[in-house]
Amino acid sequence: MSNLFANIAPLQASLDYHMDRHNVLSSNIAHVDTPGYKPSDLARVESAEFANALGVAMDRTNAMHMNAGAGSIDQNGMVFKDLSAGAGNDGNYVSLDREAAKLAANHIRFDVVSSVVSAELRSLAFAARDAK
Repeated sequence: MSNLFANIAPLQASLDYHMDRHNVLSSNIAHVDTPGYKPSDLARVESAEFANALGVAMDRTNAMHMNAGAGSIDQNGMVFKDLSAGAGNDGNYVSLDREAAKLAANHIRFDVVSSVVSAELRSLAFAARDAK
């Protein structure tokens, strides 16, 4: 028997990525008036490529430690400084218009993936009720 939720697992990872990116972008907007603040962004990195991007593999050194990446923002991507907006007079690199646009685009992508997940779950529920 195949895994019924195999189609949903990649979508869950996508939802997690967009949620993490939302948190990073929201933090940038919150620091729009902080002198010298440099905004961050989250680049999507597939898990197989993540170890190669860093050149190391994360490993637990003690059985009591948490799993590598568990609950961290790096689990779904790589945080980087986005200085492309340029610095203002106070050394702050946050452009409110740019960050708001990135946040809105990320929100739309999250909504699309959320709709796909809902449709997948509805079809599984339909099949579980013997198509009634």
